[in-house]
Amino acid sequence: MNEQCPRGTFVERIPSVVPLHAQRTQRVTDTLKKVILETSAEAGARLSKHLKMRVSADTLLRIARSIPLEKQPTPRVLGVDDWALKKGRRYGTILVDLERHCPVDLLPERSADALEQWLKDHPGVEVISRDRGDEYIQGASRGAPEALQIADRWHLLKNWNEALQRMWNRHGKVLRQAVKHVQAELEPTETNVHPAPVSRPPVEKPSYRQHLFNEVKRLATEGDSNRAIARQLQIHRATVARYIVADELPRRVVPQNISSVMPYGDYVQRRWNEGQQNAAQLWHELQAQGFSGGYASVNRAVKRLRPPSAGRRRIVSQQPSITLSPRHAAWLLVEIPDDLSQTQTLLLEALRQLCPETDIAYPLAQRFVTMIRERQPEALDSWLQEAETCGIAAIRNFVVKLRQDYDAVKAALSYEWSNGQVEGQVNRLKTIKRQMYGRANFDLLRLRVLLPP
Repeated sequence: MNEQCPRGTFVERIPSVVPLHAQRTQRVTDTLKKVILETSAEAGARLSKHLKMRVSADTLLRIARSIPLEKQPTPRVLGVDDWALKKGRRYGTILVDLERHCPVDLLPERSADALEQWLKDHPGVEVISRDRGDEYIQGASRGAPEALQIADRWHLLKNWNEALQRMWNRHGKVLRQAVKHVQAELEPTETNVHPAPVSRPPVEKPSYRQHLFNEVKRLATEGDSNRAIARQLQIHRATVARYIVADELPRRVVPQNISSVMPYGDYVQRRWNEGQQNAAQLWHELQAQGFSGGYASVNRAVKRLRPPSAGRRRIVSQQPSITLSPRHAAWLLVEIPDDLSQTQTLLLEALRQLCPETDIAYPLAQRFVTMIRERQPEALDSWLQEAETCGIAAIRNFVVKLRQDYDAVKAALSYEWSNGQVEGQVNRLKTIKRQMYGRANFDLLRLRVLLPP
């Protein structure tokens, strides 16, 4: 600066319009902040061209990182759940204010220490709704020992269903016998035509799966742990656990395709017998009756009616082939009876006839679901006592876990709070994460999740 210069320059800055050393006005910057928060860096850069505010994706990321986060008040009722940074490998934790219906923080790990530290840094939490994972139980107990912990009701139902699945893993033969029994009852009984053969799951020949099953049984007999067996055979620990309790190699249940023409099978069969064997004409006739499927579906059904040899015809079967996995069998025990179809009701009755454990587990399953859905804390103790003495190992193990978390389970039946809205926030987080493609670093993801929409 030359003090000898007689000229002087006077500039009045307007920070609300153009901040110091800024390259764009505050209004443009605010608009670009909205763009990056509602889209992603790459998509926002493309959009900025049409808005006549051309910027690069990296510039948008810098703008996003410059947005300050307001300090959130400590929630009175806190919801805790995990989310996947990398599914199956790395998980984080989301914390939600259940009274204000908004996320309050995002943690980069799912651990007891991380939750404990956050609760100690934010004293004042009175109620914690969580799943039944050990990390969150320990973290909540150490970080906020005075807070009331509530086990999430959806996770309780999920854990109960998993226990019933473990029970059915021991009864593969019973599941197949139940399917055969129901298929025999539903078999069509036409007189002048030969019924189409019922498609059944293929019989598995001795294979590598059978070899693995035998090896798991042998190693378990020798006293090896599930983890050691899984590591030695290079299979998942869940597979090892399933093989150990099974009486034989579980067969793979292959879902069968169900044709949309099946509800109109009687009509198609009758028109075929009357001489109408044109697929296009039959398709138009079915459309007049409310059929919403395509011509290809009708054409496939008509091809099945064509005789493979002279004098032989097949019918369009009204009943799809039936499959029954341990997961499906467990669902039959917990579903509301009035919501079951005819086939599902027959399957349930067949299971109760063929397996004595089903008669024990079914009333327990129905009472547990009712107790959870209708929030009946007074029924918990009697249910635990009855389930504990039922004689079914999978259910007894489930009861042991419930007793270890007894206070939180009873609180779930006594209070309205649950992790329902936390799951909704996790879904929102997943959407934001996928929007951001490969640039979803934790700091940017946390910023976008915590900023109000």
